[in-house]
Amino acid sequence: MKRVGVALENLALSDSGVAATNLLGRSAFNRYYYASFLVTREMLAKLDPKWKTTPHSELPKRLRETIRKPVKKELDRQARSELISLGEKSRLLSNLQLSSENLAELLERAYDARVIADYTPEEPVVIAGKVISLRSHKLTTAREWPDRAHAYCKTILRVWEDVGLA
Repeated sequence: MKRVGVALENLALSDSGVAATNLLGRSAFNRYYYASFLVTREMLAKLDPKWKTTPHSELPKRLRETIRKPVKKELDRQARSELISLGEKSRLLSNLQLSSENLAELLERAYDARVIADYTPEEPVVIAGKVISLRSHKLTTAREWPDRAHAYCKTILRVWEDVGLA
């Protein structure tokens, strides 16, 4: 998906005319969002297969609440049993909370851009130099979404593995 977004972004920036730039730029935002969504969905399926079908709008809540509960419960158990130190418990919880919060925020911003791109065609993209924007969203930032989502997912998976849940 990211490769498609990059190709669309490059086509939008080529001298293809205002109408084509608008359509291609919107499509690039859409592909960058879906690349991030798919990375997140794959990670959630590894944590719990039924989470793979989480609706788009529910992903931030799943990341902020649902995936943290089993980790916290298990870390509490391990700390009480003195299997891990309080410092290790704190470190793992911090890593999980930071990554899941950052991923939730990224997906909220990306979803907002995707909704604008898909459902408000009367609002054209803006081109300033080699940067295409749609409201406050820039394609140069959107291009980073999938890689950042992947990094956050990797940290979340690592915490689940370290705790013994994945």
